[in-house]
Amino acid sequence: MSKPSETPPAKPSTPLPRIIALGALGLGLVVLGAAFVQKGLSSKPAEVVLPEGCNARAFAEIGGPFSLVNQDNLAVTEKSFLGKPTLIYFGFTYCPDICPLSLQTMRLALDEAKTVPGSKAGDIQPLLISLDPERDTPAALKAYVASAGFPENLQALTGSVEQVAAAAKAYKVGFRKSVPEGSAAKDYLIDHTSIFYLVDRQGKLSTFFSADPDPKVMGQCLAALSKNGL
Repeated sequence: MSKPSETPPAKPSTPLPRIIALGALGLGLVVLGAAFVQKGLSSKPAEVVLPEGCNARAFAEIGGPFSLVNQDNLAVTEKSFLGKPTLIYFGFTYCPDICPLSLQTMRLALDEAKTVPGSKAGDIQPLLISLDPERDTPAALKAYVASAGFPENLQALTGSVEQVAAAAKAYKVGFRKSVPEGSAAKDYLIDHTSIFYLVDRQGKLSTFFSADPDPKVMGQCLAALSKNGL
């Protein structure tokens, strides 16, 4: 008499609730991973649209090295300002009208820029580079930049005739002495280019503003550029 065949015991089946739970866990991990990937891709803030009339004009041929002294008679170069954007204006303390008005415009523009939500315009270092090294000593510059109408923390730079000429050449600034009719030679003025140069944290030109800009428009432009990683 033959023995009945032995049938191996069936493996217990995975309960349906456990299958559902495992599936939900897997789906959750996929969604979580996708969220991390999306976060990584979107970590860079969206670029701010520049206001009308605000142009990024990064001409590589404008700007460059300089070696000067500030109003405290401390040596500075272009590398002294790396890591901080600068707003540069070339002028001189004996300038009767255009230079002081331009520095007042700079003050109003920077103040306007700081009112814009998210603006980083407070990081911008305003600079005045003298085109009159013979009369603009560090002491004269220190007294001049203390004017309440000029930008807060305005720094002024000067140097030898050769050093100032080299800085002006780097920024394509034209200038020359002129003696008004009937004046003594020592009472000369400086005819010069009147432009504001915005330089980024890497020391590269970001844009420039021509003479006599609207300070409100200029301020809005400075704010937008600062939010774009100036």
